[in-house]
Amino acid sequence: MNFRLTNHDSLLSREAQLYDAYRRAAMPKPRLKERGSFLTGTSTELIYSQGNVATQLNTFTTEDNLQKTWPPIILPAGFFYNLAAAGKALKLKAAGRLGTTGSPTFTWTVRLLTSITWSAAGIVLGTTGAVAAGATKTLSPWFLDLDLILTALGIAGASSVKTMGILEGPSSLASPFGFTIPADNTTPIISTLDNSLTYYLFLSVACGTSNALNLIQLEMLKLYGEN
Repeated sequence: MNFRLTNHDSLLSREAQLYDAYRRAAMPKPRLKERGSFLTGTSTELIYSQGNVATQLNTFTTEDNLQKTWPPIILPAGFFYNLAAAGKALKLKAAGRLGTTGSPTFTWTVRLLTSITWSAAGIVLGTTGAVAAGATKTLSPWFLDLDLILTALGIAGASSVKTMGILEGPSSLASPFGFTIPADNTTPIISTLDNSLTYYLFLSVACGTSNALNLIQLEMLKLYGEN
């Protein structure tokens, strides 16, 4: 028995073909596997970023908070835990400007506190020591770059972090315009902390000579978490 397609049947068949083609096009395509071995599972993220100028400090000698008016930098409890036990790290990059009359010294310090309120207490992660600034400067830029790496993970206060870095000021600091952290023939600071606690990270500074023209301010800061 022979059957012939009518015009109506042909139209229905064409519509079915078009619908099938549309359905196939709309279906999600399988994603190609991203290249890379991912051998270490290492990742980096920007934990904190601030680019508004903080409160200017002047006419002072006692160590004070450079991050005034800024939201706090929070490191939640358990931040330094990872499966490898060691190697979790932070990278701190900060930039600011300073002014001088004569050649005063400035001392930068990075601390961890368990309180949101700054004080010259808590855990010292790193310090520059007294660094001579250039003579008669007017809001001259300086740059701080620090790496903080977990060296041991333990319970209670048995975890430890090592800090090394550099302070640079091509126009703001006296020759040689840079300072290593730590200084020559000085062992890097190994700070002990309790990884079960929440900490707040602060950058502070002290000035060697009190004068309204010996001033300093923080312009920007970024904190990265690594691994």
